[in-house]
Amino acid sequence: YFATPKRKFIIADTPGHEQYTRNMVTGASTAQLALILVDARKGVLPQSRRHAYISHLLGIKHIVVCVNKMDLVDYAEDKFEEIKKDFSQYVGSLNIPDLRFVPISALDGDNVVTKSENMSWYQGDAVLDILQNVEVLPQQDEEHFRFPVQYVNRPNSNFRGYAGTVAGGLVKPDQEVLIYPQQKKTKIKALVTRDGDLPEAFSPMSISLTLADEIDISRGDMIVSAKNPP
Repeated sequence: YFATPKRKFIIADTPGHEQYTRNMVTGASTAQLALILVDARKGVLPQSRRHAYISHLLGIKHIVVCVNKMDLVDYAEDKFEEIKKDFSQYVGSLNIPDLRFVPISALDGDNVVTKSENMSWYQGDAVLDILQNVEVLPQQDEEHFRFPVQYVNRPNSNFRGYAGTVAGGLVKPDQEVLIYPQQKKTKIKALVTRDGDLPEAFSPMSISLTLADEIDISRGDMIVSAKNPP
């Protein structure tokens, strides 16, 4: 864990060894950006390609290839460009939306937090600048509405709301939903919050739902899209 004035970060550190490839799958499954380290002396290895492919497979939109140990190749621009070309040729068919290359020397911090004087030929951002400024907006799956009921809200005899956090999808008033596990169908009456009713709600918003029909619903039940049930 670490934080800057702009953002908080959680790092999943996954070993590059082949026998620990599964750890990359675990780390990438919850990540929004992947930093792939490439040794400037060794170039693009099979594991570099595997980790890039796994990141893409698990939906990571932002991949930063850090060509490390540039100090051991005399900060040579041609070596960096060679690795960049090699890596780009491999991932070209993957159509990664945001792929960047940064020459770094972790030993001395070159292009890690601040720009390096040893590599004045590099015109891009330092790694930390990329991490602080990259847009990592969550992808919204609007079709598969999922709402686990965490609390039945009964402040008085005239109101019954089902409180919880939208786990996925989009919900609006008049939308048809199913109640699991009893699989009873009803419609959303209103999306209630402390600041008033909402026209729509999506993950990860916390709301209370009211329904058009009286159905026996309790904590642990699930309210889902009728069109796209689980």
